[in-house]
Amino acid sequence: LVEASGRDAVLALTTESAKLMNAVNVATAMHRLATLEKKRRAERDVLLRDPRFEALLDSVVGRAAEFNARQTADVLWSCATLRHWPPLLLKPLLLRVVYHLERQTFEPHHLSVMSWAFATLECKPVRLLEDIDRQACGVSRELSPQNCANLLWGFAKLRQPSAELLPMVAARLESGLLDECKPVEVSDLAYAAAVMGTAGEGSCEPQQAKELLAALATRALPHTCLPRFSSRQLVTLVWAHARLGEQPPQETLDAWRQAMRAAVDQRPLQKADRQSLEASLGKLGETCRGAWIPDTSEPAESEADAVSAA
Repeated sequence: LVEASGRDAVLALTTESAKLMNAVNVATAMHRLATLEKKRRAERDVLLRDPRFEALLDSVVGRAAEFNARQTADVLWSCATLRHWPPLLLKPLLLRVVYHLERQTFEPHHLSVMSWAFATLECKPVRLLEDIDRQACGVSRELSPQNCANLLWGFAKLRQPSAELLPMVAARLESGLLDECKPVEVSDLAYAAAVMGTAGEGSCEPQQAKELLAALATRALPHTCLPRFSSRQLVTLVWAHARLGEQPPQETLDAWRQAMRAAVDQRPLQKADRQSLEASLGKLGETCRGAWIPDTSEPAESEADAVSAA
């Protein structure tokens, strides 16, 4: 299964060996399919309609009670990557999450994967998220930058209150991990800081979120990682500052503006991104058109939603 080179190869194996497949095989098949299809949106729909895939989902239900911690997290990741969360999987997988949370058998990266997966699937099991919060804070020293970003992004996306998670992540990053953060992680963490810092009761203090955002912004400078930031990631950084009411240093804004102009020259901003950028810059006292984007630029359409202040 691990070496199968395409969707049909995986499904052929799962069909031929259906009666022999154990929990490891079922979880591996789901993970392999998700890995193969995650960048093929059109083909993903073909997979989801394939009767062989539906039979594999039945096997997931049948073997779920045998999944270990890794297999449970892998199947959740697979469902989220495929954007497919059929009702028949809800109870068996959530029960398995409960089982492993109670026994504290999830590793730190499993906790972050589940946070990301639940948010992507728009599934908010509050009590499970509270347990993930507590256990993640207890293993903070083992979290990678990606783990930190996935954890915080998931909680922010689900609007799950947490007073401890953001300060824990901030402390972890301050220990030297910040310099390892990639642009996508900076962007996700900035989004989370902006949402959690304005969530009110039950969440972190706004000042804690502002301090984290200020630290993250140092990763988006010409001498750090700014050349590797996409236009959407820059929009997210600007939006996060506007939402928190935090004015970036003028030299930082100047650098971001130059980077945005260079990116837009290569590819126009998508419509929702342009609207978000204009609104955010307005709150920061900046002019968007003619400065950050050309007056003549035509916004491109996109299926993806840009960051919204809503």
